[in-house]
Amino acid sequence: MSFRLLILLAVATLTACHTPKPVAPQPLMPRWKVAPECETAKGSVRVEVSLASSTAQLLAKDGTVLAEMDVSPGVDGHPTPTGKFRVTEKMPLKRSNLYGQYVKKGTEEVVVARAWEHEGPRPEGTAYLGIAMPWWMRLTSDGVGMHVGGFERGKPTSHGCIRCPEEGQKVFFEKCRVGTLVHVHEGEHEAPSLLMPVE
Repeated sequence: MSFRLLILLAVATLTACHTPKPVAPQPLMPRWKVAPECETAKGSVRVEVSLASSTAQLLAKDGTVLAEMDVSPGVDGHPTPTGKFRVTEKMPLKRSNLYGQYVKKGTEEVVVARAWEHEGPRPEGTAYLGIAMPWWMRLTSDGVGMHVGGFERGKPTSHGCIRCPEEGQKVFFEKCRVGTLVHVHEGEHEAPSLLMPVE
């Protein structure tokens, strides 16, 4: 084998070893931020949910932004309703009576992961366990509310509810009361954002 051919084989081998493999894009994690004024804020608050930016703002009576977080609204076919709502129920932990799993009694081992898609009777020896919805705030009588739920930033994931990151929703839950106004709209926020701009 000629010296030149050896050099070419060596270069080809090195190139093959050092060719970078494509990296799968990482999911964008939801963000949240609390303003310093939030801890000492007194009086009533209100919530603005922008479907345009998929963010929610907690506002003081004078319009100061006390906290802001990314949220995930409903998917096509299950849109989040728009309008002005009042919080009618608050629960630290609510379980869904519409979306859940069938689990083995006693062990809670999952038998049917998506019970709402299951046809026929409940599997023998199982019980229904609704999906956990921590820091629940009800907005409508038919089950739409704000609660903690997993999602990738910028992507609708729910069946109508407003999913929130846990740290952010806990702040909203603590500051809101039954009767707090929640305005869900398709426009941008009027108040300046606390969150860094999305690249």
